[in-house]
Amino acid sequence: MVVLLLYAYGADLQADDISSTFSWLELSVAVYALHFLVRWLYAINRRTFLRQNLFESILVGFFLFVFLTNALGIYLFYNIFLFLDLADYRLFYESVIATYLVAILAFSVVRSSQTISDLKVNPATTFIASFILLILIGTGLLMMPAMSTAPGGVNFLDALFTSTSASCVTGLSVISAASDFSIKGQIVILFLIQLGGIGIVSFATFFATFLSQGVGIKQQAIIQNVLSSENLSSARNLLKQVIVLTFIIEFLGSIAIFMTWNKDVEFYTPQYIEAKPKILTQIDSSSTSSDTTTVSDTNQAIGEGGLPTNDGGVVDNQTDSTQIGEGGLPTAGGETQTVTTNDTTQTDNNEVVVASNNTSPPSSDLPPNLRVNNSLGNKIYYSIFHSISAFCNAGFSLFPDGLYQKGVRSSYILHLVFVLIITFGSLGFSAIQDIFSPKKMRERLAMPWKQWSLSTRIAVNMTLFLTILGMIGFYLLERNKPALQDKNLLEALITSLFQSATTRTAGFNTVELGLSTPSLPSYIMIIFLMFIGAAPGSTGGGIKTSTFLLLIMSALANIQGKKTVDLGKRQIASDVISRAFSIVAFAIMYNFVCMFILAITQPNAPLMQLFFEQISAFATVGLSTGITSNLTEASKVVIIVSMYIGRVGTLTLALALSKKVISTSYNYPTSHVMVG
Repeated sequence: MVVLLLYAYGADLQADDISSTFSWLELSVAVYALHFLVRWLYAINRRTFLRQNLFESILVGFFLFVFLTNALGIYLFYNIFLFLDLADYRLFYESVIATYLVAILAFSVVRSSQTISDLKVNPATTFIASFILLILIGTGLLMMPAMSTAPGGVNFLDALFTSTSASCVTGLSVISAASDFSIKGQIVILFLIQLGGIGIVSFATFFATFLSQGVGIKQQAIIQNVLSSENLSSARNLLKQVIVLTFIIEFLGSIAIFMTWNKDVEFYTPQYIEAKPKILTQIDSSSTSSDTTTVSDTNQAIGEGGLPTNDGGVVDNQTDSTQIGEGGLPTAGGETQTVTTNDTTQTDNNEVVVASNNTSPPSSDLPPNLRVNNSLGNKIYYSIFHSISAFCNAGFSLFPDGLYQKGVRSSYILHLVFVLIITFGSLGFSAIQDIFSPKKMRERLAMPWKQWSLSTRIAVNMTLFLTILGMIGFYLLERNKPALQDKNLLEALITSLFQSATTRTAGFNTVELGLSTPSLPSYIMIIFLMFIGAAPGSTGGGIKTSTFLLLIMSALANIQGKKTVDLGKRQIASDVISRAFSIVAFAIMYNFVCMFILAITQPNAPLMQLFFEQISAFATVGLSTGITSNLTEASKVVIIVSMYIGRVGTLTLALALSKKVISTSYNYPTSHVMVG
């Protein structure tokens, strides 16, 4: 099943091959459903069996429901396709089948994840290995021909770079996610962002709990590491609430983004560069409209260069070019269909093309592998993608110029929605659970004096402080500069707020980040905020806000002659202070080494640009001055490693590679050395 799915989804197949492959995949689904029904029939207690295998029951129930509706002549998928006003029914149907099969495979992976507890490795090693596995899987998928809009697909290093950036929720990319990847490739990137944001082990553990499979101690230890839980016993309960809250926030964020798209915003669909014009029929130059033409394989208007035209032609949506066979399934193999058009367009080669309702002629500023597609389905897709990318602080965008795209950069209400989603993602999962958990909220309503935990208070207060500090700083530094000078006060403040919020975590930008824009002081401030990063246990990177605060508090305590660090009427444990100093020390040393290597591998690049790029990669932010696509192969490797280490953490990597001391029951004599 896995091989067939990869072949069908990733290979560049002809229509006959696609039809044949998906016939086998449909047979695999039927066999899976039949096997489940046999197990259910022979179960001792059938009701208990359904409860114990709830997820499988839902999958099989969905299959039976679709089979029944098709038998009654109600083609569910095709009706959904028409409602969403999508352009390609075959692609839609294949995506549904592929998603269904991925769900089955994911269920199998969840079951096998129970063997994690049997592995004789420490949780830190398992944690970092899970990201390596996710990155390699993503690399393999992105290298497949169907994932790219260019002939031959994406090369290994670029695929590895993109997969690492998505899995480590960074956002840097040497090729455009908007135009160089097909919709299939974009969906792979979206899954990598979601799995990388919370962690593949976290998802496996959550679904194992949901499926009543049980969770081992080692899995709980990994989750404690991922979510920065205070103790092992709370990790499992925290995970359940975090996953649910994540999906709720992303769902509500998608709705909010969808409702706030500016009317001037254009949405796009990637298309293959090698696509050639479709010849519908040859007519005499004196032909007029209302002719009947024959279409093969598509209802898109294809003009010169394989691009859609917009000359008023209308295609009847009720007669889609994809043939609907028995059971509401698409057929293939070059079958033709007659479509009546209201208008036709004649090309220079005397070829007639039909215009599509949902597409417009490509702008001269657009890459040749993008076309405008303002359909309802595409708007929903854009909303979901950007909501997940914002909450996971990934910074990937489907617009060619990111959120600096024309129409988007002036949608200030949309910017505030993004700020809110990004902030939720940067607070940390423990803080989100502490703030929004229904149980916690009921407790605080009953006992108003009960406060958030110290970790939550630090996360919230530091996030607000750094966001406001960055907003004021950016506004004061750029008010009379190109970034803000053409905006009124409110627009300038919202832009400054957005840049401050996204700088520490997400990597979106609504202002140009060339070498001369913003100013040098703003660059230094942005680098500082990127290095600090988000809260612990969040999807953001950096040294973390709590680490920065503990460094300041420890320095103040040392100046005041205190032997302990007190914060929020609590004494901070000495090992936590040591851990904070270790994180910063490792981060500074690592970035210094990387800067040294980048200076060698990129001798002609300005040092400030290299410094900005390196900190952005290490802090998993994703902001760039525009040099990412011009990096040498050696520089790409440095940035890839930086994104990975920034996501798993320097200290976590050090713990995984080091050998723990078995006993420290002895003490050496105390000595003093000169420092400072």
